[in-house]
Formats: sequence, structure tokens, C-alpha cells
Amino acid sequence: MVDAGPPPNRPTSRIGSESTAPLPSHYQDSNYLEEDKYTPGFVTLGQKYSIAVGSTVVLPCKINETENSGQYVLAWKRGTAVLTAASVKVTVNPRIRLMPVQGQADQPSGSLSSGYNLEIRDVKTTDNGSYICQIGSMEPKEIVHQLEVLVPPTIIGVSPESRKLDIHKGNPVQLACNATGNPQPKIIWSRRNNLLPTGEPNKTGNAFLVPHANRHSSGHYKCTADNRVGQPDSREIVVNVLYPPEIEVEQQTVHSGVGHEAQLVCIVHAEPAPNVIWYKETTQLGTTEQHSQQVRGNKHSLIIRNVTRSDLGNYTCQASNSLGKDRGTLNLSGLPTVCYFDSPTLSSYRDQYNISWTVQSYSPIEEYRLFYRLQSGSKHNLLHSPVHDKPLDNHIYSHQGYGMHSGGSGYNPSGSHHGSEQWENVVIPEMLGNYHGMRGGGSMYYNSPYSYQPGIRHRTSFQLKNLQPGSNYEARVQARNEHGWNRLSSIFHFSTRSEDHRD
Repeated sequence: MVDAGPPPNRPTSRIGSESTAPLPSHYQDSNYLEEDKYTPGFVTLGQKYSIAVGSTVVLPCKINETENSGQYVLAWKRGTAVLTAASVKVTVNPRIRLMPVQGQADQPSGSLSSGYNLEIRDVKTTDNGSYICQIGSMEPKEIVHQLEVLVPPTIIGVSPESRKLDIHKGNPVQLACNATGNPQPKIIWSRRNNLLPTGEPNKTGNAFLVPHANRHSSGHYKCTADNRVGQPDSREIVVNVLYPPEIEVEQQTVHSGVGHEAQLVCIVHAEPAPNVIWYKETTQLGTTEQHSQQVRGNKHSLIIRNVTRSDLGNYTCQASNSLGKDRGTLNLSGLPTVCYFDSPTLSSYRDQYNISWTVQSYSPIEEYRLFYRLQSGSKHNLLHSPVHDKPLDNHIYSHQGYGMHSGGSGYNPSGSHHGSEQWENVVIPEMLGNYHGMRGGGSMYYNSPYSYQPGIRHRTSFQLKNLQPGSNYEARVQARNEHGWNRLSSIFHFSTRSEDHRD
């Protein structure tokens, strides 16, 4: 038997022992004490039930059987309203029914329990509250169950109500979302197929703010209400930022050649959609057999078929809408691309280095100009020519000599005078086959006999000799075709060994 404790509002006393205070007169009534002695107690304890709306819940009420337990009425109440009395259902609510508990052995001692459980089907939000199971006696005993009805989230309002917001660039984007449910749902903001403008995948809060809108603020924003009951609820708000055109040039310089095709590309962002016009110098270009325009999304292309010399030059793409305009400038060039070095950074020798580079040109390469110098702070100082014992002059040879050294004591392709070493340079003409014994202690090598193909990559090697052992060098190179010299390459670093390398 479970002792349910003293009746409510009744002071505790120790029967059969001395008491510091006399019991109230009705507690001293022998009939009351006799009845209390035989009144059944509760096996079930009152507890809280959290049930999703639409579910079924069973509220238990078990009492321990005594020889007089059949003389007491077990009733279910909700507040002051009586739902059931003994086996009689009083409420007319069709979703409520009694479930008798018959003689179950619930205690370790083997004592029997009985009673009535209360079943509520298709739980509604109005069922939320306290349910009391009561034993009718002179001093009623009762247990109380708390029923909390869990309600899935429902979004009840978004702002803007139209779920579409047109906003000018620079203005704030203010979005709001409210929801009901139990427990109170959490609002989570996200953007379809993108991060939020803050760089976060999501953000929590009823309101979402972008202080200053730009084109990257546009998109489908979603507010999701979730309280882990049922399925989350969500709404989308489309934000459309209005702004003047913004142009990104795909390639500032486009290399091509006479007889080839060229494509100039401008990436244009604008809202509303822009009108794009192409210019060659100051002349507006239309669609002709020679020139055509193509639009794919934000990509605006000018396609020039069968390039002629007159097509080479500067171009402009101009985009405009009701909010403004922007321009992008491009150059269609016949020059070679910038050379890049592809040789190992460490030589196999102490005083030589085979340096190689690659360049692309749509016209034949006529000559190269290679610059090199001992790196500042390296082991030795390069004070003289690798060949001669006197300082080099500052003349750059233009005649058709092979591997001619020009003076390094005054020419600085880096554009600055940082460091103490001057650049040595060698003019290297493009030629057939291999050529050895070049002035300046160098030799030219080709991977294959010269055979020009338009647009192919040209790879050239040059053997630098009479270098300082165990030293660090740096080099730059440029190439010339019929249209002129390309830009100097980036600085390339290489080193010689202290001793020749042997396999």
C-alpha cells in the first residue's frame, strides 16, 4: 500500500504519541479516524503529460484495494466540472472514455490495485489543463495530472505581406515573420541556394535586417518556424534590389590574330535589365557578318569573326537602365601573351643554367629579350659581364645577331632601383633548329624544329653560362611578334649549385 500522506489542508500529527498541539475537534472524531484508516490510497502519482495535438492520451488513476474500497466513489474532474463518477461517464464529450483497472498487482508486496484511467482521443488545444482523480470520502483524496497540448508551428504573418520586396540599392531590407505554436516556435531565416548577406547559412529571430542593400542582397529569403512538434512551417519572401549597371570585364586584354576569331566578354549586372551597346574606339557597332553580339544570362559577348588588322584596338561595352549606366573597356591585341617560365628552379650545374619559357602568339615570334641578374644579397656580386672583364654598356642590340648581350649597366626592367645589381639582357631571335656558340655565353634549344602554327604555344630554352656557383639569380623575359613587344614576365628565381650534380 502506498501512503498518500495526510489529507489536504490537514496538519500532520503522530497518533499514539504526545503532541504539542491538540488536534482540531473534527480530527478527534472517531468516525473520521476510522474512515481514514480504511480509505484506499493512490498507487498512481500525479504527473505532467505533453501530448501533440490530435494524439491520444491516457491519464492513469490506480488505487490500492482494501476490504472497503468498493464503498468509495472514484471520480474524474476538470476544475469544478465532474467528468466521471465511478463507472458512470458524466461528460458528453465523445472523445473521453473510462478505462477500468481491474485487480492488477502493482506493488512488490503483491497488493492489488484498481481504479479508472481516463482516455482522451484526438487531443485539442482546449483540452490543455489540470485533470483530477479523486476518492470521495469525508476528507477527499486526489491526484492531479497536468496535460500540456503541443501544437505544431503555424506562421501567422510575414512582412512584407505581398512576400515580394522591391528595394533600391543602399536602402535597408527589413523582413519579419511571426508564428504560433506550443511551445513557442523559433524563427530561422535562410536564403535559397545561397548564404545570407552576412555570410551565415541561417539566422534566428523574428526580424531580419540588411542595413544597406546591394545586388548581392537579392534572392528568395525563407523564414521557417520550428518548435520540434510536427513539421516546420515556412514562407518565402522575394527581395529584388534595384540598381544601376555594374560591369565586370572577363578579360581586360584578349589576344588574337589576323584571320582568327575573337570573343570579348562583359559580365553585366543590373536591375531592371540593361541595354548593352558595343563600341570600337568611338564607333558604335551593330550586328554584321563580321561582328555579332550574344547574350547568355549576365554574359554579354562581342564575337569578331576573321579578325583583320583594323579590328585590333580598344573596345567598350556600355550598359544602361533607368537608374544609370556603366562602361567596361577591353583591348583586342595581336601581341604575344605574357611569357611564363617553366624550368626547374635549381640548376644541375655550378656555373650554367638551362632556362626555358612558354608564350602563346597568333603571329610568328620574331625575337625574345631575356633579362637576368644576380639576386641582391646572394653569395657573389655580379660586377662584370659573364664574358667580358669590363662593365657592359647600356645599348640594346637591334640587329639580327644571335644571342647578343646588351648592356646591363643601366637598363632596369623591374622599373625600380631596388638592390645593387643591374640586369644583364640577351636578345634572342626566333630561328630554325638549334644554334650553338652564341655570343654572351649562351645557346638556344628548341624541343622540335621550328614550324609555326597560328595560336600555338612556343617553348624556348636558353643556356646561361659563366654564372657564379652557389648563387641565386632572377630573370624576366618578353617576346616580340609583328605587332610588337608583349609585357615583361613576372620575376623568376633560380639558383646554381655549389658543385655540379652527378647522377
